[in-house]
Amino acid sequence: MDYFEVLEVDKSTSQDDIKKAYKRLASKYHPDRNKSDDAVERFQKIQESYSVISDPKKRKAYIEQEYTEVMNPKAFTKSYWNRVLNT
Repeated sequence: MDYFEVLEVDKSTSQDDIKKAYKRLASKYHPDRNKSDDAVERFQKIQESYSVISDPKKRKAYIEQEYTEVMNPKAFTKSYWNRVLNT
């Protein structure tokens, strides 16, 4: 799951714009307001994404991890299978 994609922002987006995107999407998909079948799941993904990319340290680690996976095929394979098997 790409946290930036979930919040519909770019990696270079400012903290203020990330917060605005979170508030917009959280209100749109909040289970009390949205009665669709996937609202709860979407809302949880939005919250998880925001908790990672709103914190500068977590955001930096997340971005670095993404580049490590691309640059190191062994790390990518290991992390891919961990994600698949733990989901």
